[in-house]
Amino acid sequence: MAIIQTYKLYRAIIADLRRVCPPAFAVSVRRVKLSNYEGRCWKHGKKFYIQIDSRLDEARAIDVLLHEWAHACAWNHKLDAAVSDEDFNRLSHDAAWGVAYSEVYAAYERFVTSPPVK
Repeated sequence: MAIIQTYKLYRAIIADLRRVCPPAFAVSVRRVKLSNYEGRCWKHGKKFYIQIDSRLDEARAIDVLLHEWAHACAWNHKLDAAVSDEDFNRLSHDAAWGVAYSEVYAAYERFVTSPPVK
C-alpha cells in the first residue's frame, strides 16, 4: 500500500507566501519529477513558474520552495537575458536575491510560529 503524502503544511505556506510576499507576477507552483535540480524558477511572459522535485520530503520541499520563491521576488531584467544555467545561477544569487530570501524566510517563520486563524 502506498503512503499518501498530503504536504498540508507545504500547501499552506504557498498560500501564505502568495498573500504576504507576492512577486511582481502570478506564480504557478508544481511538484514534478526533476532529474537535475531540486527546484527551479523561471518567468515566461507575465507569470513565474516554480517546480519542486516531487521526490523530496515535505520539509526539504519547503526549504526549496522558499529558495525558489525568493527568485521570483528578486527577478530582474538581467535574468531574462541569461544564456546558460551557469549564467543564470551567477546572476540570480546576488544581493537582491539575498534580501528577497530573508523576507521570504521571515514570512515563513512568522507563519510557522503564529499560523493564521481560520
